[in-house]
Amino acid sequence: MSDAPLTVIAIATAKPGMEAALLAAQEVLVAETLTEDGCLRYELHQSLDDGRVRIFVESWASEAAWQAHMEGDAIRRFRASGAGDLVADLALHRLVQVAG
Repeated sequence: MSDAPLTVIAIATAKPGMEAALLAAQEVLVAETLTEDGCLRYELHQSLDDGRVRIFVESWASEAAWQAHMEGDAIRRFRASGAGDLVADLALHRLVQVAG
């Protein structure tokens, strides 16, 4: 596991008709995650082309910080709320900067 900063792009597509309920849960997740150790950036964006698609843009101090987030209280509460059942599709991309 690297100590280099980690960027994560998570693309979630809401099930039809579940957009508002998912957004409410995602907004809570963002607010809670921003206080976590190692969180440098945790933003939620919505696609202008498809209102069901939401994209998290995350930056973490290290992969270990992101792993702690994925096993932490905010994610645990998000899952326990049933929000995961509102998602039709999820793509997660862990990235390391190679230029710029």
